[in-house]
Amino acid sequence: MKHFLLSMAFILIVSATAVAQQPEKVQQPQQAQQVQQPLRVWADGASYAYFQDRTKSYVEVYVALQRKDIQFEDMQGFYEGKAYLYLEVMDESGKMVDSLGKWVPIDVKYLEDAYKEDVRIFEAIPCTLPPAKYKMRLTAIDGISKRAGVSTFELTVKSFVSDNLDISDLEMAYDIVPMETDTILSALMKAGRKVIPNPSRYISNEDSLLYFYCEVYNLAQREGASDEFEIKATLLDSYGYELREYPVVRNKKPGTTAVITEALPVKGLPGGSYELNVRVEDIATGRKVVSTKKFMLIYAFDQLTPTMTSPDSLTDGDAKLMEQVIRYITSKEEKDTYSQLNLDGKKAWLKAFWDRKNPNAGSKVNTYKNEIFRRFLYANYYYSGSAAKRSDGWSSDRGRVYIQYGPPDQVDQHPSTMAQKPYERWTYYRLPGQSGGNYFVFVDETGYGNYQLRHSTVKGEISNPEYEKLLEDTDK
Repeated sequence: MKHFLLSMAFILIVSATAVAQQPEKVQQPQQAQQVQQPLRVWADGASYAYFQDRTKSYVEVYVALQRKDIQFEDMQGFYEGKAYLYLEVMDESGKMVDSLGKWVPIDVKYLEDAYKEDVRIFEAIPCTLPPAKYKMRLTAIDGISKRAGVSTFELTVKSFVSDNLDISDLEMAYDIVPMETDTILSALMKAGRKVIPNPSRYISNEDSLLYFYCEVYNLAQREGASDEFEIKATLLDSYGYELREYPVVRNKKPGTTAVITEALPVKGLPGGSYELNVRVEDIATGRKVVSTKKFMLIYAFDQLTPTMTSPDSLTDGDAKLMEQVIRYITSKEEKDTYSQLNLDGKKAWLKAFWDRKNPNAGSKVNTYKNEIFRRFLYANYYYSGSAAKRSDGWSSDRGRVYIQYGPPDQVDQHPSTMAQKPYERWTYYRLPGQSGGNYFVFVDETGYGNYQLRHSTVKGEISNPEYEKLLEDTDK
């Protein structure tokens, strides 16, 4: 995953306001060297009409990286880093359909700026694909350290061959900024706007607005008929019930095609999974079309505050959530006891449990409890099988190991090759009660991010010294 094609001597920059050219195809990155931690990378996509060839659709894959994960070099006057983005497009059977690569330069004036927290680098990779359901795998590689990270997702590419009113996918965004000119060379530019994508589809409780971008096609142009179209946005909860309805907006038709950008207030909503529903109606014809996108509103530690601050305020939902949080740090007897208690009993049990685990007895700040909560949230965020919901990462093999043993001291990532399935090896040097240099091997047997534990040298864990045979990809 960390060796890759270094002969690519130019950077592909695409403006999404014009019809995109196909990015250059590249070879798949080869096997990686050892790294301390994988790059954090998020990817998502959307499909739009492609007017040059209506048998295909224009697709953009949006990518976000943490800037502090990138290594920088001193260029005498500024600091330079770079990342390589490699996109694999596969059909539902896993057969490779297309592969695209792109270099992303990252410069900063001062080195301390490079490592500021929560600064992300955004990019987009465009391509054209026939309408179908695809599996996407985006590998991001640090051009200097060779560290890498992978994000996988599925995308159903829409067909836009009909002459009826139609709408593109919704693109979630952190911000949408009107620009005075379309001549800026950036893959994030669309229709005179710079769209800062949100490929994670996570909205923080600190964000008061939810931004989205989409395009509407085949608006009627009839003499004497209404020259307006109507936009209605609603939010649905995880059960499909309408939770919030936003005021209807009417816009003038700029032509047969229109761009929609909105910033919807989400402040006050509880954390959880939602679906944004955008309905467009052509007033002249009465025709309607709908596009939807799921996202997650997160409150980080605030979602767990009832048990972090005042156990007295514990609800039934909190008590159920705590069963997941403590699952890997309690004995069978403790779990059985907790599950049989009523709500008041669980409140008292949790208080006694966390007090007993507090490394600084009597301290109001229980660093052990906070660390377990951090691990739980991290596991859900990075190891979930659902990009939109992100609630089951704790139950995955990597999530379980991360929560139980903490962050590994070293992560070795190995991508798929012609003869080998992708896998990761996590090494821990100082596990209590274990000999030094223990490791876990997780194998992605399907190729789409579902890593399962297949071997470990830690006492009490699954052991299969011949695990390397499981890495052989007999399907290729």
